[in-house]
Amino acid sequence: MKRIVTYAFLLSCAVMTVSCDDKKNEEAAVAQLDSTGVPVVQELKTTSIAFNEAEHEFGDVKEGEFAKHEFVFKNTGTEPLYVRDAKASCGCTTPEWTKDTIAPGAEGKILVQFNSEGRPGNFTKTVTVLANTDPEATVITIKGFVIAKAKDISGPYIKDAN
Repeated sequence: MKRIVTYAFLLSCAVMTVSCDDKKNEEAAVAQLDSTGVPVVQELKTTSIAFNEAEHEFGDVKEGEFAKHEFVFKNTGTEPLYVRDAKASCGCTTPEWTKDTIAPGAEGKILVQFNSEGRPGNFTKTVTVLANTDPEATVITIKGFVIAKAKDISGPYIKDAN
């Protein structure tokens, strides 16, 4: 009886493994279809990326302002460069990047915008750039100091200077 249960268990594990692999292959195949439904097979080879600066210091920023900086990078490798994602460390920071493939020797840009509303004091935010590079992730940083808005202290409990 124990053998039957053991064999049944092993058989069910094998069936589940095979069916999961088939599903992964189907998903990969669907992801490789172009807009006309024709399969596209393209392997992205690794290349290298170099930023003109990996860190930008804004200095003082007034609370409520949007601080923006454009990071310029260059494909320093021999293969086309594709930036597949740029992820900010927090919701107050938004990156926008060149979506096209960048030829060897060509440049691309990542615009990083920081919303200072409600964030007085020092800030350091990072954007992780994911591309077909080795290593895959490159981190760029913005820093600065948000000057707090003046507090409105008028009200019924404030004595008039007159």
